[in-house]
Amino acid sequence: MARRVKKVKPAKTDPGILYVILVELEGKQLVKIGVTHRRIEDRVPEILVAVFKKYRYFPYCNPRRFTKTASPYKKEKILHKQFAEHSYTTSKKFGGSTEFFDINLDDVTAAYDSLVDKVKAVKPKKPVVKKGVFFSVDKSI
Repeated sequence: MARRVKKVKPAKTDPGILYVILVELEGKQLVKIGVTHRRIEDRVPEILVAVFKKYRYFPYCNPRRFTKTASPYKKEKILHKQFAEHSYTTSKKFGGSTEFFDINLDDVTAAYDSLVDKVKAVKPKKPVVKKGVFFSVDKSI
């Protein structure tokens, strides 16, 4: 009998990926600012499927920034507050539909870069490199 593994939800303070995605939706180029604790390659298709289920088409979508960083929800909140006057409400609701902004992408990426650079991003762990000899010598040759 297989055991079920219970998923542990990451804490709000755990490092995560803060992302900025350009999405063409409802005749506009919108910017989505969000957080994920999974790979961006897993999150983007979820967004596209959620849009498809409501609108019956897959929009153009281009991830522009995605960096693993400390306190990603805090940084997301800062960006959402900074661009609050440009918040865009989609005509149809879906998962993540509240994080869209009708604003120039360059303005968002500049703010993102400043925010992520200001507070150091979580650097990936360096792979362990074993030192030593990794071959054997055949003395009979």
